Amino acid sequence: MKIRVVFGAIACGLVLALVGSARADQSDESHSQRVFKIGVLATLTGSGSSLGIDTVAALQIAEEQLQADAISQRGGYRFHFFVRDTQHDPSKALEAIKDLDRRGVQIIIGPQTSSEVAMIKPYADAHNILVISQGSTASSLAIPGDNIFRLCPDDVLEAKAIVALMLHDGISNIVPLWRNDAGNNGLHDSVKAQFEALGGTVASGFRYETTTTDFSAATSSIASQITTLVGGGTDASTIAVYLAAFDEVVNVFHAAQLMGVPLSTTRWYGSDGVALSAALTGDATAAAFAASVDYPNPIFGLPDSLQSEWQPISDEIEARTGIKPDAFALSTYDALFVIQRALEDVGDLKDFAAFKAAFVSEADAYVGITGSMALNSAGDRANGDFDFWAVRNDIWVRIGTYSNGAITIFP
Repeated sequence: MKIRVVFGAIACGLVLALVGSARADQSDESHSQRVFKIGVLATLTGSGSSLGIDTVAALQIAEEQLQADAISQRGGYRFHFFVRDTQHDPSKALEAIKDLDRRGVQIIIGPQTSSEVAMIKPYADAHNILVISQGSTASSLAIPGDNIFRLCPDDVLEAKAIVALMLHDGISNIVPLWRNDAGNNGLHDSVKAQFEALGGTVASGFRYETTTTDFSAATSSIASQITTLVGGGTDASTIAVYLAAFDEVVNVFHAAQLMGVPLSTTRWYGSDGVALSAALTGDATAAAFAASVDYPNPIFGLPDSLQSEWQPISDEIEARTGIKPDAFALSTYDALFVIQRALEDVGDLKDFAAFKAAFVSEADAYVGITGSMALNSAGDRANGDFDFWAVRNDIWVRIGTYSNGAITIFP
């Protein structure tokens, strides 16, 4: 479900360059048996564009390396990318996959959000299109045997991480506030189930619509529920707000800051949809509020043991885009190598079932810059390690990790 935002004229110029490059690829229909079409459904403009831009850059770098290998070996496979800017809009994602299908594309990387994946899933399943999402986490989409594969852990694993941190911090009561979309609904449901299973109490909270811009009603409701808990004898230090959101967190925090107590004196916990958000750190008022309420956000993490492998690729992506990539974006770099190996196994895409089986087999065996690519029975990444990020002095700081069920907090 991961989406983030990027600002400024430099970023806008980069987006135009990427889209222009994609259009050039789309108009080039010349290909051979060793050149394969890859569709890329990514958010390149507007809210959530930083992950999309880094995804395109990661794929370009991977393709350049594969092309160099192919030239040196006088063989191998190459790829043409057909990029579509979906702006994390499900209807745009569906329109894009239909267009790519007409162009003969059978492999798609993206889209970023669960709502988009849910929209295109029936079409992909019906038309033999392999979809590899780097950001969708909704457990409702964890369906064995379909054509949807996801390069990140689902919301059940993310919920385990954030619930473990809450319990570590002595939280026994949470008041949830969440966005009404597939990914954030999934996070709310998974956090609620796991928190209650471990003896915690979850209030009714407040779910807001994706079109909401005025969060006064939402924050008023949350504040009232916290006040009721405290009035009933609950220790205020054991109460927290769990927020599952995207970049609208800025407006949420503006409303919360204006309301003051109890929202400003209660701890807040977040989700991968906000972790590393440039929108949050780019707004002084919202960033200050985030720091004052602690607000750690879990995100699928990069293994420290492989830093010597992922750091050079991360640096190259940042040099091209101006945006530091996270594990979601870097996972697409690994994905292209898995696709290449699967194609080597079967030779082409004429037998889609054979290619799909080869993709699963190669993913299970592959260890890339983001670690093991092994998939679970639903075709989602089996690895469940997470980093916790929080805003400190207007920048994101990694404050801890969750690995194999254990919490580590950095001094």
